[in-house]
Amino acid sequence: MDINQIKYLLAVVDNNFNLTKSAEILHVSQPAISKSIKDIEFRKGIKVFKHKKGRIIGLTRYGQALVNESRKVYQQYVEMMEKLNRFSEEKNGIVKIGIAPVINSIVFNDALIAFINSNPGIELKLVECGAYSLQKMLVLGDIDLAVIVSPATIEGIYENLIYESSVRVWFNANHRFNQTSAKVIPFTEIEKEKIVTLTDSFMVTFQLNKRFRGDRKRPNYFLQTVSWDLVLNLVQRDANLVGILAAPIGQNYSDKEIKSKEMEPAFPWRISLCNTSTSIESPAVDYTKNWFLKYFSKYKKISIEG
Repeated sequence: MDINQIKYLLAVVDNNFNLTKSAEILHVSQPAISKSIKDIEFRKGIKVFKHKKGRIIGLTRYGQALVNESRKVYQQYVEMMEKLNRFSEEKNGIVKIGIAPVINSIVFNDALIAFINSNPGIELKLVECGAYSLQKMLVLGDIDLAVIVSPATIEGIYENLIYESSVRVWFNANHRFNQTSAKVIPFTEIEKEKIVTLTDSFMVTFQLNKRFRGDRKRPNYFLQTVSWDLVLNLVQRDANLVGILAAPIGQNYSDKEIKSKEMEPAFPWRISLCNTSTSIESPAVDYTKNWFLKYFSKYKKISIEG
């Protein structure tokens, strides 16, 4: 029996053996249903229906057993097709994801390559700008997902922590911070230095400014820039400068003249994959979110929330 024969059989039984009504519900002709029923009985050599004056009036014992098993098979078929449809919807579509540029270059580049290679049916559209702008775009529905430095500062945004590291102080090998055996540098000492860091549009600098305000200090910013490599280049060239950047950025900048140490109190750098309650209503967006959460869960310094 094929799935159409099973569907026809169940329709006839569920409509009190009325072939005309069954045909209307299934949007097929009555002869098609009659032929299907005859084929079942002819091929299996069993009597499925009881007949009276050429009309079907009920099921034989064998017919009832066949209907019971057919219901199980058809239910499995329906569930299978629903899963296939969901899978098809999940793996096709356009997903707009906003990523802060620094995060994209040092945390997300390998993940993007893996996702695109694994999911050719989903077109990722990248939007690269600062964390605050990405949050506004997410809330307004201009993007589906956002990858930002935690915490989110706009209500209605749900965060999933995917990467955790720290912000460090960077300095030339000839700087006084390199002459001490201390593994961490007190923030009170950093306050005395000429600082090169990112602009105020970056979450790291936003958090840094909060620390200065908490100490009632005016930051001695030598220069603020949107370019992390410029921060390190200046630190490399001038032993009187220090840089404030996330620790993973140093992976993209190998130079023995540049050193870094943790701060005291600790300055965490946490990356979150964010969404709103409505942005993940699309199966493709929800699938993309869960794919990245699973991808980043394999790293030791990573935890999943929500």
